Amino acid sequence: MESERNLAHGLGEVRRLASALEISDSVRDQACQLFRSAQNEDLLRGRSIEAIAAASVYGACRCNGLSRLVDDISEMARVAEPRVTNAYKTLNEELSLPAEPVSPSMFVPRLASNLECPDEIRQRARTLAEQAEERGVTTGVYPAGFAAACLYKAGREQGRWLTQSEAADVANASKATVWTHRDTLEEQVA
Repeated sequence: MESERNLAHGLGEVRRLASALEISDSVRDQACQLFRSAQNEDLLRGRSIEAIAAASVYGACRCNGLSRLVDDISEMARVAEPRVTNAYKTLNEELSLPAEPVSPSMFVPRLASNLECPDEIRQRARTLAEQAEERGVTTGVYPAGFAAACLYKAGREQGRWLTQSEAADVANASKATVWTHRDTLEEQVA
């Protein structure tokens, strides 16, 4: 039956993505359940199995407070980012996902690791991000871009000349985003 083939293909894709992204078994199992729910609610119609599988992984990450970028998952899934974003929005609306809002401080450790930043820069950047969050400065911002600005500012304070380009690239943000958020940090957090 076609629905059984689709389910097998989708669950296989969820498992492949979870493994490639080194996601825990419990989050992987939640992503599999999301895919099953999407199929049961007929949400695959008009969308690719791969996009729904990627959206299921992203949704499970969001529900568990894991900082993953949509483009990291879409790249691994070999599906265009807008298709994954659209599928995730559909899952979120139709299945009422308990997705946690993603904050900049959640992205700092991963971005710092990707940039191979020393611990003191990572810790300072996390402190900057948390202070900005407490002051309400991060509402409505792209959290990875703001986290990149925190790392950029922390690096500059420590005399490590992390460039705007390096910070922007690792967060999939523009240099202007990093610059603008750095200005906000200078003015509102210090």
